[in-house]
Amino acid sequence: MRTKLFMLLPLAGLAVAVIGVPASQGADPFVAGGPSSRAVALDRTSSDRALGRALDVSRALGLGGTRQTVARLDDRFDHRIYDEVVSYDAHGREVALTRLDTNGALLLAIRLGWAPVSGRPVAAAAAADKAAAIAGAAGLPVVGVADVHQSQGAGGWVIRWPRLVDGVPVRGDGVRVTVWSDGSFHAVSREERQLAVRPASVMSAAAARSIAARIVAARFAASADALSVVAVEQSWVAPNDTWDPARPDAPDATLRLAWVVRLESSGALAERMRMLEFWLDAGDGVLIGGDIVE
Repeated sequence: MRTKLFMLLPLAGLAVAVIGVPASQGADPFVAGGPSSRAVALDRTSSDRALGRALDVSRALGLGGTRQTVARLDDRFDHRIYDEVVSYDAHGREVALTRLDTNGALLLAIRLGWAPVSGRPVAAAAAADKAAAIAGAAGLPVVGVADVHQSQGAGGWVIRWPRLVDGVPVRGDGVRVTVWSDGSFHAVSREERQLAVRPASVMSAAAARSIAARIVAARFAASADALSVVAVEQSWVAPNDTWDPARPDAPDATLRLAWVVRLESSGALAERMRMLEFWLDAGDGVLIGGDIVE
């Protein structure tokens, strides 16, 4: 996984038509460069239930729209099947999108397009308060201290309540709200993926640092001195193909407890990559993935 650009909320495949595909195709693994999702058959009862739930969310958040379409999508990258409801205004323009899991739980609600900012800009604390109210209205109550930072490029604020398991963060999971600069609603999302069983024995941070040093020496040879460890911390991560191209293109569906060893680069190496991570299984130290910031 190479991190080049932070995307506010990726919306892969805004499908608005329902088609049937063979079950065997729906189970095909994701292949890089191909579509991440495809529409699958949706029965009338499930469609009506998804539409009703989406309308409840729309009313709670003030999403608007005079007409809706419903589709069920099989997302092979995220290993999930979900119902997607797109709302249109009287002119046929897409104005909002809602995603629900097949049990009706909210995954994402977003107001599409740029909204005119009518109020005064709000500070971080006020943005967090507004975000908590939005999450509550969407049926996603939050607790604890939020992580608040300004949105990159879009203007406004990004507020996150990360998911923690026994005090360890689950990468990418939790509740996330984005608001415009005046605190008005833009989007809310929830992620809570399956976790593997915690290893019976967890190696030390020092052991993880030592394994990472050996990986650096083996993979970067003469450039090894240009990499310096800046953090060694535990996290639940989805194993990926960053350091092993033979692995599937999509991250694993089940997250594993890992030691994340983060390194910064210097000199000529920094022209190719600014930072990288090795994700080491917290039990046996096997390299299960990572990230590269170019």
